[in-house]
Amino acid sequence: MFAYADGFDKVLNRINANIINPVIEFAFIIATVVFLWGVFQFIRNAGDETKRQEGKDHILWGIVGFLIMFGVYGIINILANTIDVSGLTLKQGQQTFTPPPIQSITVPK
Repeated sequence: MFAYADGFDKVLNRINANIINPVIEFAFIIATVVFLWGVFQFIRNAGDETKRQEGKDHILWGIVGFLIMFGVYGIINILANTIDVSGLTLKQGQQTFTPPPIQSITVPK
């Protein structure tokens, strides 16, 4: 590959580790707080239907936040694999996955 590819990978890894990952983690924290606040409101205000509905809405928006963050993380990984950038993980250096080799696949007739 080109000589500058290693430098490009390092720059993208630093951007990912220092900017993107903290933003994603912060958004997960916010979504968790919103979700838990909704659960708290839902349980605490069992007799008041309007407060229960507010709790349901918070629960729903917390789940939507989780789904958006999982989607963002997936898109980042797809883009990184598409442009062949190695080392982009949510927690750099902590997540490694090596799939087992497939020896053979037989399909029964």
